[in-house]
Amino acid sequence: MKLEPEMLIKTNYSGPYRIKSVLRDCTCPSYLDEINGRPTARRPHIHLACTKPDGTGAFYINGWDEQTLLSLQKSYCGGKKEIGYDQIIVLQQDRPIQGTLF
Repeated sequence: MKLEPEMLIKTNYSGPYRIKSVLRDCTCPSYLDEINGRPTARRPHIHLACTKPDGTGAFYINGWDEQTLLSLQKSYCGGKKEIGYDQIIVLQQDRPIQGTLF
């Protein structure tokens, strides 16, 4: 699914959020690889800049596969009992969304 600005989303561990911008096709290394001196490029992923649904706050959701809406790295976030991939959940929209043609 292609994520667009103004869409409402949440993750399996937090949210809801309103997307303000989407950075696509980034290949930056994971934060832990970078601080540990192993800055290896990752497969293309997205970074989202978000706010709360009412437009307040600033939140960043980084390192996600846009096709599967799964995180690129495993974690225990959200009170999971087993390590797994976090996910983005698209919520019902509260207003029309202007998408892009290409």
